[in-house]
Amino acid sequence: MKNLALLLIAILVGAVASEAAVRLAGFRPRTVEVNRFFVPGETSWSMPDPELGWINKPGVSRAIGDDVRMTFWDHGRRATRDDPAPPAGIPIMIIGGSNAQSYGVADRDTFAYRLGQRDPRLSIENFGNGGYGTVQALMLAERALKDFYKDTKPKVIVLAFDDAHILRNVSDQSWVFTISDFAGRYAAPPHYRLENGALTFHPYRSIGFWPLETHSAALTLLHNVWLQSLAYNTKDQALAVTREVIARLAALAKANGAVFGVAVLEDRGGVTPALFRDAPFPHVDCSGPGRADPKGTYMAANGHPNPALHAYFTQCIGEWLDKDVLPKLDPAP
Repeated sequence: MKNLALLLIAILVGAVASEAAVRLAGFRPRTVEVNRFFVPGETSWSMPDPELGWINKPGVSRAIGDDVRMTFWDHGRRATRDDPAPPAGIPIMIIGGSNAQSYGVADRDTFAYRLGQRDPRLSIENFGNGGYGTVQALMLAERALKDFYKDTKPKVIVLAFDDAHILRNVSDQSWVFTISDFAGRYAAPPHYRLENGALTFHPYRSIGFWPLETHSAALTLLHNVWLQSLAYNTKDQALAVTREVIARLAALAKANGAVFGVAVLEDRGGVTPALFRDAPFPHVDCSGPGRADPKGTYMAANGHPNPALHAYFTQCIGEWLDKDVLPKLDPAP
């Protein structure tokens, strides 16, 4: 008993000393911070979803950093016209992340809304959701094809792609550490990994705190090391996984009689030319102005494309649709 007591005292003293050393080095215990886009109120455009993690919430939300109102309809759609009922025309589904969602831009200034104004033949539905990667976009497309497009399937499915999605598709630690769920815990969105040479799906999960982590800087540091170095150190798989997920999207479109294409909206790392160079589907790179003049094309308040860049997206995507995508559709009987 005496030896056991001495051992426990030694462990306690060691723990206290370690905690003091970690705090002197500048580390602090975990703080509970809800993702600023998920905080309840008029700036929260999202609501929890058990499969996707989150999805656009029907109604009107205000963008953080300014007074812009954003309208969302059912099924996670961003408003692309005045009436949520689909009009007659060529059905086009747009999927992607926050740049597709057009965060921080008024409804009429979004590229998806402008595309419909540019060509009244098009019936455009924008399923872009903030924070999504390609995996979540694929999952939402599957859901929309089943629940929204019950009678009339889309003729065209456009993936609005950003190079940031590559790491999101494997839920790399660099992405996990930038988001949190509706309770302030780290979150791992649904993603794929390569395991024993096969693509393996990992569903959405919240990453709970370790016991006493919110009180101990040492435990917080250990948990961070675990997440960064082991549990979510997946960047080496990101490109291979992204290629496969996009191939699955192309197959999904084909199975539903739609033409699939990719429009690159953001490529700050310049990686997408290699990603899509030999792609068997039409694709277009609209990221040039954003890369050449970020101050003039992105909003300082929230870091997303401004109306001027959305106007360029409209021109770039519209011309691409006219030249490379719409001609692939079967002619009407």
